[in-house]
Amino acid sequence: MISAETLLQKHWGFDRFRPFQKEIISSVLEGKDTLGLLPTGGGKSICYQIPALMKEGIVLVVSPLIALMQDQVAQLKQKKIPAMMLERPSPGQSLTDQLDNLDYGPYKILFLSPERLQNSDVAQRLVRLPIHLLAVDEAHCVSEWGPDFRPAFLAIKDFRERLSNVPLLALTASATPAVLEDMKTKLALTNPVLHRASFNRPNLKYRIEKTNDKVGGLLKRLSLDEEPCIVYCRTRNKTETLYQQLKTQHTVAFFHGGLDEVEKKERLESWLQQDTRIMVATLAFGMGIDKSNVRQVIHMSPPESIEHYYQETGRAGRDGKSATATLFWAYNDFDSLQKQFLNAFPAKKELTLFYKCICNHLQVAYGEGNEATYYFNFDEFCTHYGLSRAKTMQAIQVLDREGLWRWQSLYREKVSLRFLANSKEIGIWLKTRNKRTDFFQHLWRVYPRILQQNQEIDFELLANTSGLSQKKIVKYLKEAHTDGWLELSWIKNDSCLEWLHAREEPYILAPIIHRLKKRREQKQKKIDALYEFCSSEGYCKRKRLLAYFGEKLVGSCEDCTAVSCGQTPNENLEALKKDLTECLQQKPWSSDRLVQHLPYSKENIVLVLHEWASVGHITQNTNYQWELKKS
Repeated sequence: MISAETLLQKHWGFDRFRPFQKEIISSVLEGKDTLGLLPTGGGKSICYQIPALMKEGIVLVVSPLIALMQDQVAQLKQKKIPAMMLERPSPGQSLTDQLDNLDYGPYKILFLSPERLQNSDVAQRLVRLPIHLLAVDEAHCVSEWGPDFRPAFLAIKDFRERLSNVPLLALTASATPAVLEDMKTKLALTNPVLHRASFNRPNLKYRIEKTNDKVGGLLKRLSLDEEPCIVYCRTRNKTETLYQQLKTQHTVAFFHGGLDEVEKKERLESWLQQDTRIMVATLAFGMGIDKSNVRQVIHMSPPESIEHYYQETGRAGRDGKSATATLFWAYNDFDSLQKQFLNAFPAKKELTLFYKCICNHLQVAYGEGNEATYYFNFDEFCTHYGLSRAKTMQAIQVLDREGLWRWQSLYREKVSLRFLANSKEIGIWLKTRNKRTDFFQHLWRVYPRILQQNQEIDFELLANTSGLSQKKIVKYLKEAHTDGWLELSWIKNDSCLEWLHAREEPYILAPIIHRLKKRREQKQKKIDALYEFCSSEGYCKRKRLLAYFGEKLVGSCEDCTAVSCGQTPNENLEALKKDLTECLQQKPWSSDRLVQHLPYSKENIVLVLHEWASVGHITQNTNYQWELKKS
C-alpha cells in the first residue's frame, strides 16, 4: 500500500502533515470511530481525502456547506482525484442519474448535504455502495447546544446504522465540552478516538476595543502595516458603505452574498493574488479560503457567538507569524444582535400563516411537494398575501435550515404561453413552417395540456430535453407570437424552493416550532457569553476564549487588551491619577472620552480606572460613565 506521506507529497505538495492529521488518518484506517477537533485552517479535509486514496471503495462526506463542497470537488478534480457532489438535479437529470454515475464511475469521494441523506431513495442507493468511511464535516451542527444546529444532521445516525462496520470520522473546528459530548451521542460513536488540537493560537494577538469611532480605530489599525487584511461587517449595506470610505486611501474590495458568482470569483482572485490588500466582507467570505499571510482580521461589530469569533479570527496568521485580531464594539451592537438573531425566529402564528400561503401560491396540495422544485417571484408573493418581506424571508431561511426545503436566490426568466389557435389551425400552420414542427411537437409532449390552458414553460428544461438552444426556442416562440398563433407573457422569478418533504401541516411544523423555541434560548446564551467576553476588560481574552472551549491557559497571555495582561506603557501614573481625579471632580466621563481627552495611553487609563473601581473609589452610572463615589 502506498504511504500517506507519499500521497500527501504527490497530490498536495506537502512534505509533512499538520498536527494530528496523521494520527486521525491512522485511526480511521484502523476502522475506529474518530473525533477530530482541528482549528480553522488546520487541514480537516486531508483527514478523509488521504484515506480515500489508500483504500478501495468510496468515502462519503456529509457537509452542510454547498459552496465548500463544490470548491472541494473542483480542487480534487484538478489533482486527478475523482470526486462528485450529489446536488440538486438540473432539468432533464434526476438523482437516479447521478447515483447511476456512482455505480459506473471510478469515484473515490462523494459529497452530499445532510438534507439529501434524508431522502429514503437516496439513502437506499447509498448503502449499496462500497463505502469504507463516513466523514461528517462541521459535525458540531448535530448538536442543539452549538450555534449552527441543523436538524437534518440527526438523520446521519440512522443512516450509519445501515452501513456494515464503516467507521465514522466527525470533524469540527469549534466545539465546547457540552457540544463534544452531544456529538458523541447524536452520531452514536462507539468508543471514539479523540484527537484534539489546542485552541490556542499563540501567534495571534486579541484586541477588543469599545469605541464609538470604529472607522477611526480601523484607519489606525490599517496604517500599522501593508499586509493582507479581512474586515468583517454584519450587513451588506455596511460592507459597501465602508468600502466607499476606504477606497480612496487603500486597495480594497467588498464581498457579500448579493454578488454574482463571476464578481465573487474575480474579487477573491484579486485578493488571493494580492492585487487587492483589504477585503471588506460579510460572513459570506472566508469559509474554505486558505490564505496564509493575512496579518489582520478586524471585526467592525461583534459576530453572533464566540464560536463564530474564533473561526473568523482563525483566518489570520495561518503561516505561524504574528497576526492581530481586532474587534470594535459599542453597547448598541448587542441590541442589534438581539434584534437580528433573536427576532429571526418567527412566532408560531407567523410561521403557520406563511407556510399555508406559500403552499397555496405554489399550488402544493396535501401530501404533495416531496422532491419537487418550484420557482416564484418573492416580491409578488409578499404583495399578493400582504406579508412582511423581512419576516417572510426569515421564515424561508428558517425552514431551509430546518430541512423542509432548499431555498436558492436566483434570477430565472420563464414565459407563460397561451395558444390562440385551435389544434387544427396549428396543424396547418406547422405544415408551412417545417423547421419548427419538431420543436412544437416536443413542446406538446412536455406540456400535454398547453393547448387547453395557460402554461408556464421552462426554457432550461426545454433546451435540455429538445437539444435546441434557449435562444433558438425563444426565436420560434416569438415568430409564432408575431403570426398571431399564441400569446406570450414573460415572468421573472427570483426564488427557488426545492421541496424536501411533502405538505403535511400541522404535523410537519409542530416539531420545528418546538426546536425554534429551544434554539432561541440557546442563541440568547451565546449572545450573553459574547457580551461578557467583550466587556470584561480586566480578564485575559486568550484565557477566557480557551476556557469557553474547555482548555486552560496557565498565567496571562501578556499580549491582549485585558488589563491583567501587563500591557502598560511606561508613563507617570501619579500624574495620570492626578489629571484623572480633576476630570472626574468636574463631571462624569466615559472611558472613551477620557482616553480621547487625557494625554496617556488607553492601557494605563483603563488600568487605573479598574484599580479605583475595585476598591470602590469610583463607580459607573446608568450611562456607563465613571464618577467619583460619594462619601
